[in-house]
Amino acid sequence: MIVLPAIGSQLIATTSLFLMPALMSTLEVKAGLSGRASGLLLSMELAVSAFTTIYLTAFFHGHSTRRHSTRRWALFGGALAIAGTALTLVSPAAPTLFASRLAAGIGAGVVGAEATSVLSRGVEREKLIAIVTIASIMNAAVWLAVLPYMVDRLGYRGPYVCLLLVALSGTYLLRRLPSVSSRPGPGRQKLQSSFSSAAVFVVAAIFLTQLGQGAFWSLEETFGARAGFSSHAIGVLLSAATLLLLLGAVASAWISGRLGRFYSLFLLIAVNAVSILLISVITVHWIFVAANVLQSITNLSSVICQLGLAASLDRTGRVVAAGTSLVTLGNGLGPGLSANLSDAFGAPSVGIVVLAFNLVALGLYCAVRLRDAEGSRVPASLT
Repeated sequence: MIVLPAIGSQLIATTSLFLMPALMSTLEVKAGLSGRASGLLLSMELAVSAFTTIYLTAFFHGHSTRRHSTRRWALFGGALAIAGTALTLVSPAAPTLFASRLAAGIGAGVVGAEATSVLSRGVEREKLIAIVTIASIMNAAVWLAVLPYMVDRLGYRGPYVCLLLVALSGTYLLRRLPSVSSRPGPGRQKLQSSFSSAAVFVVAAIFLTQLGQGAFWSLEETFGARAGFSSHAIGVLLSAATLLLLLGAVASAWISGRLGRFYSLFLLIAVNAVSILLISVITVHWIFVAANVLQSITNLSSVICQLGLAASLDRTGRVVAAGTSLVTLGNGLGPGLSANLSDAFGAPSVGIVVLAFNLVALGLYCAVRLRDAEGSRVPASLT
């Protein structure tokens, strides 16, 4: 009952993020926007989506009673995403694009908040998150393959026809979302007040790791060129790296079941950060390839483990929904950060800054571990 509507919500909420490189180039070439305007448009959409999810999660779902239907609100968000994307097809004029993508971003944020609040109630949450993540990657892989042909025929509308189809299919799947509208009991009210300092540390760590991911990914072609690869070879490597994301998503549940969530998080984040540093500062062919393999495998697996930890801290869904939205926000803000760092200090500085972000994130997770170890309850979520 949970997996299919969760997949639908993920399609609506993340497809724009996966298609960002194609959207950027299409808006510049086919819609006549400047590079700065294109980046602002995409960042605005992702930021609005993230903040909408955070607002609904922190305030709307944080009340001691829940009188609304999650299914109805999710369907409302899906309908708003459909309407906004349909409006995008009307005109490439900047005011129309910004207004339509604002509506679509709000709709995606509503969908994310409602669906994630239900997803967090499921058992074996890492497996559920892994399945949903795999579905979103496969969806993006298909559209990235056909988008060049759609752009040739439809111009700037090509990617947004894709997003419209995704919104329609995702909203259809949301019809199966279990609805939560009952008044919670005393135990539930206690859970809803549990957005503690540990939860704040976790969502802050998620944001830092994903801000680094977004900064790194936006310069992958630059790093490949510095390592001496042609543009064609870089494209093949990035395609292979995308496929390796699936391996990491599948492996996340396996590794957390054997090492425990805390040690899995520590290992995955550390390996990912070191891999990014090697890619950004060393220009040796085989190191670039090997580091990209490690980075791809540990990327989504670390995200899934982090979201699994967020879900375990609060079964009402507030923490994991906030974490999910910050994944989108961090990746959306990353390209702007990398552009400024690269202009000021050179491309290798991005790897150093990403390493610093991940070290701070690991420090926050250690604080959560120590806090729970000293508390009255056993930290089953971290073991």
